[in-house]
Formats: sequence, structure tokens, C-alpha cells
Amino acid sequence: MDRLKALGRGTQLMFIASVLLLIISFFNWQEVDFDLGPLGEGSAGVGAWDDLGGIIMGILTIVLIARIVARMAAVDVPIPVSFAMTSVVLGVLIFIIALLKNLTDDYSTWASYVGVGLAFLVAVGAWLEVQDAGGMESLKTEATSYGSSGGGSAAAPAAAAPAAPPPVETAPPATSGAPEAASEAADDAAGAAAPAADDEPSGQQT
Repeated sequence: MDRLKALGRGTQLMFIASVLLLIISFFNWQEVDFDLGPLGEGSAGVGAWDDLGGIIMGILTIVLIARIVARMAAVDVPIPVSFAMTSVVLGVLIFIIALLKNLTDDYSTWASYVGVGLAFLVAVGAWLEVQDAGGMESLKTEATSYGSSGGGSAAAPAAAAPAAPPPVETAPPATSGAPEAASEAADDAAGAAAPAADDEPSGQQT
């Protein structure tokens, strides 16, 4: 609790409201009563996780709680956006989905209305966190810098690519003059050795 108190008012409100929203999401957000005749009356209902919207709302709520817990534990989360940006995006999405779910569902119960109220408190806490971080201008500056850094990083490899080296001219092949001269010298030596072989005695007479 001491670490939670050390955080801002917006973070405290977001954490408490999101935890309560997650708990109440398992209550019946829709419920219908029916008559069983001699057996009496009965009812059946479903929680907030009964459709895609409720599932997304629940997952976003869990992500927000995990983000706040990581901040309380001083854990550095490797994401490229600030805590204020994450809070306002998650808080607004949670509130919009909870409100639309309550408006479109039939047989809404008290739990769904309480859930919408808690989702609204989550969005309010996110807004307070943004104000503590410098207001909407800080978010605009962050979004602008993030967009420009993304474009610059894409253009950097293209600018850093080296130019293709100029073609290297190859030297013309050597002429065959040297092998021809060596062949002529060998022929001359063979011609000079032939007369010498003719002058040798053919052998002793019997």
C-alpha cells in the first residue's frame, strides 16, 4: 500500500477502479427471469465475458492492472510509449467498450451499470495521470516524436547503403609469343642433335 500511495492520484484511482471492474465483470451483467410453473421461478444470466466486447474489455483491464503493478514494483517495461500514454489509451478503450456493451445488451443488471461507472472512473484516473505528466501537449509531443523517429529509422538504412563500386577493367590476356619462342628453340636443338647421331660408328666389324 505504501508504494501505491507514493503514486499519483490518477494512478491510485485507475488501480482501485480497474481491480473492482475486473471483479464485478464476473457477476451477471445480463439476467432474465422465467417461470417454471409448479417448480416456481428461475433466472439465468451471464457475466461481462459472454461476448467479444466483454472479453476485450476484460483483457484490457488486466493489462492496465499489470502495467500499474509493474510501475509500483519499479519494473522497467520495454515499450516505446510512456505510462501516461498507455493509461489514457487503455482507460478510454475500457470505458467505451463497457458503455457500448451496456447499451447494446438486453436485460442489463445492476452489475453492468456499476461496471460502466467503474470504467468511467478508470478513464478519469487516466486523465488525471495525463495532467500530472504535462497535459495533452506532452502526449502530442510524444506522438509526434514517435512518428518522426519511426520514419527516420526506416530511411536510415537506405541512406546508409554504400554506393556500388565502379567496374574494374581487366587486363588483356598475355600473348602466346613466349610459348612459340620456346617451341622454336626446342626444334633447333633437335635439329642440331640429329647430325651428331649420324656421325657415331655403327658398331664393330666381325
